[in-house]
Amino acid sequence: MTLSEIQKKLVKLKERGFIQTLRRGPTGIGYTLERELGLTESNIAIPDFGGRVELKSSRRDSSSLITLFTFNRGVWQISQRKVIENYGYIDENGRRALYNTIWMGRDNTSGLSILLDKPENQVKLIYKNTNELIAKWSIFVLVGKFLSKLERIIFVLADSRTNEENKEEFHFNEAYYLEDPSHENFFTAFNSSKIAIDIRMHLKENNVVRNHGTGIRIHEKDIVFLYENKRKLL
Repeated sequence: MTLSEIQKKLVKLKERGFIQTLRRGPTGIGYTLERELGLTESNIAIPDFGGRVELKSSRRDSSSLITLFTFNRGVWQISQRKVIENYGYIDENGRRALYNTIWMGRDNTSGLSILLDKPENQVKLIYKNTNELIAKWSIFVLVGKFLSKLERIIFVLADSRTNEENKEEFHFNEAYYLEDPSHENFFTAFNSSKIAIDIRMHLKENNVVRNHGTGIRIHEKDIVFLYENKRKLL
C-alpha cells in the first residue's frame, strides 16, 4: 500500500464521521483504525518511501502517556542504590523505592528536577535543592534511540465520544506523515514539559537494585512535535 492510497482511505474515513469502536478500552482506537484501513498490523510497508512505517493513533483529548523507550546504560552519576536511599520512600510493600515521573519545571515529591544543558547537548537529572547531578543523557543518543524505534510514522488523531449504548465512537479527522526527529525538537519537548523522565526502581530484600528501566515518556498527542518533517495527510 502506498502513502497516497493510505491518504485516500483516511479521507474516506473522515467523511464517515463518528464510527463505533471495534474494541473496548484504551487500545480500541488503534485497533479500530487498523481494521478500517484494512491493515492487520500497525507496522506497514510504504513502497514509495522505503522501509516500514509505524501507524500510531490518539484521542485528541487524551492525557495518556506512552514510553518512547527506556535507557539506563551509563547515565547514572551516583549509584542507583544511593539514588533510591537518598531520594526514595517506603512503598506499600515495605520496600525502599523510587517511582516518580519528572517533568521540566514541575515540582515532585522526590525533589528531583530536569536541567537542559544545550552547550553540552545533555539532559540532566538533578536534585533541585543542592544541584547534585544524578544522571545525564546525551540528546543525540536519545534521538538515536528514538530513530531506531520510530523513524517514520503515520499519526492519526480522533475526536472521541460515548454513544447512547455507552460505547465509544471515534471521528478520525487529522493525520500526519512524520519523519526525521531532531535533537532541537527533543530539547524543545523537554523544555515545554512534553517529555518526562520516568524513574521506576526499588531495593529488593537482599538490598539489590531492581530497575524496571528509566523511561522517556510523552503524551500520545504530543508525539508530532518530535519530528522535523511533517506532511499533513488529513
